[in-house]
Amino acid sequence: MNVIVYLATKYLKFKGTDRGISIISVIALLTIVVSAMAATVILSAANGMHYNYMDKLASKDFHAVIYGYGRGVPDYETLALELKKAPGVVDVVPFLDQQALIKGPLGTYGVMVKAFPREFYQNDREFRTRFALMKGEETNASWRHAIFMGYNLADNLGVSVGDWVYLTLVNDDMLSLLQYKFRVAGIFEAGYAEYDTSLVFVNLEDALVLEDNTRASLAIRVKDPFQIERWLPKIREISPFYVYSWKSLNRNNLVNIRNEKMMMRIILTIFFIVVCFNILSTMMATVLDKREEIGILKAMGLRPKSVMSVFLMDGFLIGVIGSAVGIFFGLFFALNLNNILHGIEAFVNFWNQVAYLTLRVFMTVKKPAKFEFFDPTAYYIREFPMRIQLEDLVVIMGLSVVCSMLAVIWPAYRAGKLRPIEVLRND
Repeated sequence: MNVIVYLATKYLKFKGTDRGISIISVIALLTIVVSAMAATVILSAANGMHYNYMDKLASKDFHAVIYGYGRGVPDYETLALELKKAPGVVDVVPFLDQQALIKGPLGTYGVMVKAFPREFYQNDREFRTRFALMKGEETNASWRHAIFMGYNLADNLGVSVGDWVYLTLVNDDMLSLLQYKFRVAGIFEAGYAEYDTSLVFVNLEDALVLEDNTRASLAIRVKDPFQIERWLPKIREISPFYVYSWKSLNRNNLVNIRNEKMMMRIILTIFFIVVCFNILSTMMATVLDKREEIGILKAMGLRPKSVMSVFLMDGFLIGVIGSAVGIFFGLFFALNLNNILHGIEAFVNFWNQVAYLTLRVFMTVKKPAKFEFFDPTAYYIREFPMRIQLEDLVVIMGLSVVCSMLAVIWPAYRAGKLRPIEVLRND
């Protein structure tokens, strides 16, 4: 075994020869390094965007909700106190939601109305983070008939803080419409088009009066929304009503995310298969370069299986070393990618400005637009929300090692079949 490891590491020292084996070997290792680095950055970016998207889904519907039969949960305050004692439950908030029409100076739009208690807007830090106010204050929730809306909806309606809008609800008989006047208390930005365009918040107290109702639904927040299944059994045991988790309410979106992640891994696997062929050509060239040395070693008693083991060990070392170095650089770029992109933006904008000021002395030129990687008007992301998962790093290293070892099977077999007498006679 010591001889096999010695020979394998000896062949990986990349000593220069007149046949150029050093360059080919370095390229083989670099393909693994670059592949592992690219895979780490790509999967980290995908994880970050998926996590950011799922976090916004969970923030709208909370982590779990309880809808009562008919018009809400009877005696919801008592049930809320019991649920707060359940393991994993952080908070329980009464709420109402209903679809409605909202009318402003510039038009009428369909919206989803969500109602929470007045103090909720001021006391819930997580909610304020998810729906950051661009205009207005949380304390404006104390206004009578106050309403909060997304900035895109406010633009479409042509309203700002302090203006009045009209909410139109359908009566229980489904025949008459009820219209109520609300004052814009704040304009938020959720960073998600659906919320910024069609979601409004009002006070629960106002909503209960409008609907002539004494019942409300319950929204539950747990310690870790991504592990909601861990807390659901106890919550369902306490609640006599069905409990909907945020995952069940957004099942189609989550299935799409899983399919995207699976497709990305399949594409990366194909990418590593291409790398296999590069390593295969490298090891074939190595076998040709080491024919004399292999022939001498076999003449001295080295078995064919041992010769094959040397090249299999080479493939293993290339996969381990290349993936380790690639993952290291991939983690570095993943953690610093946004800073690197901002640096490139600053560099390009600086020289654009220099060129503009220089040319303006001699001629009339149009001022260049500010260079940015992300559209400042985009809803979804303003930078890459990188998120590193150990599972992905294990998959990347596993793919690297497996592909490297598969690539050297044929060269190892050829090396094991070399006959010393033919090699020494020909050379």
